[in-house]
Amino acid sequence: MSIVKRHLAEQEERLVLVEEICIDKGALVLDTATDEVYFSADEEAYRNDYVAVFQAWAKGTIKGTAEQIFDATKSILED
Repeated sequence: MSIVKRHLAEQEERLVLVEEICIDKGALVLDTATDEVYFSADEEAYRNDYVAVFQAWAKGTIKGTAEQIFDATKSILED
């Protein structure tokens, strides 16, 4: 696998894991009927998601640098 493909795969995996944590912690809401993801109005959940994501990173669940983790979380929560 080329280095570009590997980096893209790592980035995609990071985004999926961050999105799962955001859904689990309540900042995002998954509509199971349509598989659509919506933003929650819970501001505290947004703050807690950053904490949960960085805890997962510290445990080694999510790979990447701190900047990559922050950017992925910000991307998921602000897009």
